[in-house]
Amino acid sequence: MIAADSANHAATLREQTLWQHRRSLRVHSVTMTNFLFDLVSNLTLLAIVLCVCHLCNRLVPGAALNGAHIFVALALAALLLDAALTFLVFADAQSRYGHFSTSSAFFERDSSYVLAAIAALAWQYAARRARAAKTNNNTLVIRTSSYSESHLPM
Repeated sequence: MIAADSANHAATLREQTLWQHRRSLRVHSVTMTNFLFDLVSNLTLLAIVLCVCHLCNRLVPGAALNGAHIFVALALAALLLDAALTFLVFADAQSRYGHFSTSSAFFERDSSYVLAAIAALAWQYAARRARAAKTNNNTLVIRTSSYSESHLPM
């Protein structure tokens, strides 16, 4: 009788822990899906800002818009607004927006903003290095006198 009780109890505990483990995996999966969606949407916005700035630089003479800096400024503004919404607006309506007002949800969105901003700055750095490497190879040397030479980029 005692052995049967302990076996039933062990089976019940094993079933409960498996259910709890599946539930925690589901919650973790939803969290990761939300993070990836936030990151992909931020990277899509980065691509849009870079394309618009590139088109403006091409079409408007004298324009020198830096898409990476504009995106970082937009991401910082979005981060500040997100913090205000999370900790002020959503915190007052816990029953309606409970899963948005948690600090873990905020840090999940925060990390996607930061990763997208890092990607923007890395893209700008790589483009600047590629542009500098490309322009250094195409210099025109003009001999102006017997003592000096002029190096003009093409």
